[in-house]
Amino acid sequence: MLKFLCNIANKEQRSCPLEQRFSKKQQAIADREQELLQIAHQLVEAEGYANLTMDKLTAASPYSKGTIYNHFSSKEDVITALCNAALRHEISLFKKAELFNGSSREKALALHQAYLLSAKMQPILFNCVLTAKSPWVQEKSSAARLTVQQELEKEVTEMVDLLLQQAIEANELQPKAGATIDLMAFANWAISFGAIALLSSASETYSVERLQGTHPFLFNLNCMLDGMNWLPLSTDWDYCQSWLRIEKEIFSAEQQQLAAGLPLVLK
Repeated sequence: MLKFLCNIANKEQRSCPLEQRFSKKQQAIADREQELLQIAHQLVEAEGYANLTMDKLTAASPYSKGTIYNHFSSKEDVITALCNAALRHEISLFKKAELFNGSSREKALALHQAYLLSAKMQPILFNCVLTAKSPWVQEKSSAARLTVQQELEKEVTEMVDLLLQQAIEANELQPKAGATIDLMAFANWAISFGAIALLSSASETYSVERLQGTHPFLFNLNCMLDGMNWLPLSTDWDYCQSWLRIEKEIFSAEQQQLAAGLPLVLK
């Protein structure tokens, strides 16, 4: 489960400290929880969040209801766990985006591309961030899992905040009066989330269906980033080329996974 966090190229071949913390029994429990999350994801994909029940999860798994309740306190707790898995995947892509060698604005595009990829690779979980925040889910999720969710959300936000602050300090982002870090971070999330939601869920509406010959997602981003006065402006730089370079240099493996239709393994 945690092998992906270890440095498998370590020449000294020391075992991962995260693995050392897990006994065989603990590892088996952790692996079983991941298996249950994969099954829950399949159920949600087939029937939606509203139709997910603990009985259906039990019927679809090789485990008893009692065993499943040892992992999740309710179906709402399962939904929160799915949301947390989606956030972890998003964070892993954001960390890759941070490695891009470019201007601060290009790094911002890399984060947006990471978010877009996250939505494409896990479309069922894309809206989970909103579903998991509904009162009926929050009230019945375990306190421990909600705490983890808050920590993951904070980690994502801090990554965006840091890039904005670095851009301001480099004088590449010259915000207007009143444009605080929190507002600019929210604007970036809103423009990205909204574009993805419309392009994926409302693709048959006339206003989306008629889009031709442009990259609407990148167009929206450039309009917003130009409005924020994030230099270089799109009139002075070819961000289409930047976008392609990010795809090639940072996310080629993810692009191949999408092209091959390989399923996402939740962690």
